[in-house]
Amino acid sequence: MVENDAVTTLITERAAVRRNSEGSRTARRRTRGTRGDTWVATLLISPAILAFTVFAIVPILGGLALSFFEWDLFGTPVFVGMDNFARLVTDARMWQSLGVTASFVVLGVAPTILLGFLLAVVVNVRMPGIGGWRVLYFAPMLASAAVSAVLWASIYNGRSGVLNQLLALFGVMGPNWLSDPFWAQPALVIIMIWSALPLVIILYMAALQRIPEDIYSAAALDGAGKWRTLWSITWPSVRSATVLIAILQAVGFVGGAFELALIMTDGGPLGRTESLALYAYKVAFGQLEMGYSSALSLFQLVAIAVLVLLGRLVTRLMRSAE
Repeated sequence: MVENDAVTTLITERAAVRRNSEGSRTARRRTRGTRGDTWVATLLISPAILAFTVFAIVPILGGLALSFFEWDLFGTPVFVGMDNFARLVTDARMWQSLGVTASFVVLGVAPTILLGFLLAVVVNVRMPGIGGWRVLYFAPMLASAAVSAVLWASIYNGRSGVLNQLLALFGVMGPNWLSDPFWAQPALVIIMIWSALPLVIILYMAALQRIPEDIYSAAALDGAGKWRTLWSITWPSVRSATVLIAILQAVGFVGGAFELALIMTDGGPLGRTESLALYAYKVAFGQLEMGYSSALSLFQLVAIAVLVLLGRLVTRLMRSAE
């Protein structure tokens, strides 16, 4: 009996040792596999990290350093300390361009969100031929800023433009859109909205497709109509996506008018379309004041960072309220 117990104990101990060794080998294989995956992931993302460092981090650091100097692009940079930043406060043209940039954001973000949401609801409907409409909605993504500027310049042409010809059919005499101090800014805002809508539609469609169908079925049983369902169910369900879209569009409208204004109006008339980015460009390559231009660019970067932080704050408040 004692011998049987000893044999049983020995077998149990050997089995435990075998299990421990197998577990150790499995753990080592998993560790090696994890390390291999880490190296593969690092190798795959390293080109993107390198590009981001070269084309984003390095220019930002270079601009930060250059903002403390006075440099005409050809001579030797002269250190001026905080003079460039002090000049921002007294520069009336800078404040005007900042106001123009804020106007682009105020006039453009809300209509882009509203139109993008409504178009996403329409595109999300399953019906014959909807694929062709989706292609039309996403077409602006294929056009560069230069192509969009040339296209819309012909549409806005005061004499032969399509827009004024359509208005003439109703007995309305259209203005010279891009040279009128009142209409030039709204004209550029319309182009930016048109360019931004495809991305907004895509984001809203992704949010709409996450809404459970059971909610709509319950609303239909309760007798809710289409507009009631849209306002009380669909719109609240995409609230988090709306905050994200608002942040992205606010950032986009801060710098999005640069290329359009440069090509179509050069900041005119009377500076009504000269955004902060365009003003910094003119200071750098028109006046050859690279240091002050860097200070303007950093000021715009700070403004964008403030918008992003406000968006994150709103998101946290919304989540805590839920």
